[in-house]
Amino acid sequence: MSRSTVNQTLINDWAIDSMKIRIPLNRVQILDEGIREVVANVSTRTGEVLQEKENTRSSRDEHGIKTEFSIEKRATQFDTVQYLIVLVNAKQLKERYFEGIKGVNVAQLHSYLVGLGVVQFSLKELLKAECTDIDFRKDFTAKDDEMKEAFNVMHGNAKPSTDYDKGSKLFWKKDNKGLQFNKRNTTKVRTAPFLKIYSKTLDLLHKSNVFALSHFDTIPQDLWRLEFTIKNKKHLDSFGHGNSLSELISLTAEQIDTMSKASLKAVLNKKARELKDTDGIPPKDVYEVNCLIMLLDSGHQWHTIKTKLLGSLTASNRSKKLKRMEELHENYIRPIEGYSKQFAVDDILNQIGYAF
Repeated sequence: MSRSTVNQTLINDWAIDSMKIRIPLNRVQILDEGIREVVANVSTRTGEVLQEKENTRSSRDEHGIKTEFSIEKRATQFDTVQYLIVLVNAKQLKERYFEGIKGVNVAQLHSYLVGLGVVQFSLKELLKAECTDIDFRKDFTAKDDEMKEAFNVMHGNAKPSTDYDKGSKLFWKKDNKGLQFNKRNTTKVRTAPFLKIYSKTLDLLHKSNVFALSHFDTIPQDLWRLEFTIKNKKHLDSFGHGNSLSELISLTAEQIDTMSKASLKAVLNKKARELKDTDGIPPKDVYEVNCLIMLLDSGHQWHTIKTKLLGSLTASNRSKKLKRMEELHENYIRPIEGYSKQFAVDDILNQIGYAF
């Protein structure tokens, strides 16, 4: 079995994580007749058939990859049409899991689905499939303490609600850390969309460990995932997008990001401006102080900063500028605690898209 390590270039990259696809049953060949066999409840005493029900589901679970197939009837104005429903997810890409579902790997996804021996359909039909319950996701890296502070900011700015299926839920356990907004089965897709940020590292170590151990040499550390759900065709229509798989995998990162920000704005109030960064600093000094702080927070040593910024300055010009830098550092930077942490948290919030 092939195994893989995480391609770091995939971090911070939008892709589809999971969705429900629908294909007309007349374009599908059923290989496993168990998906539509009649199941009977029989009395063990008399042998009488008490109830008969047609089974419409079949599932496969291999090495932590679960795939569900079902047959569903949908009424139209003139007829009732049967569809094959498949729950598709990025784990079906195995070692390419961290790519997410994209145009570059949709052929591999198709091969996996038909290779399970339940149904047969062409790649063309897969691309034409209508999609609902689409989870888009983006991964990024962050330290636990910085992430917890970012969650506190978002949780504190969540739009309040008394409805049972709305609002934010913060969880911080040893094996599960994250922040969730609303219920996954929400019907209020514009005002209460489902959005979740959680530790993907912990998910792979615990909830999805069978899959991770089967397909990866190592589990990435400090990895977090942002995901949001687009529920249905109407929800996609509101952004001007179609709901076929081919249309979804053609979306640009910017188009997905626009949908993500719409979800964030639906669940979060605008950030209250943090005053502690410049509190007590005269306006004339703020620009220079912030420049120095950014360099420090980027990992540069104070000695290196002074050497590089002063450059080729000599004599009195150098001494005056050096004195100015030392005064700014001593008066404004050293007394203020948490600068590094605050800048790191702001960077996380910006990656998530909470920059409004």
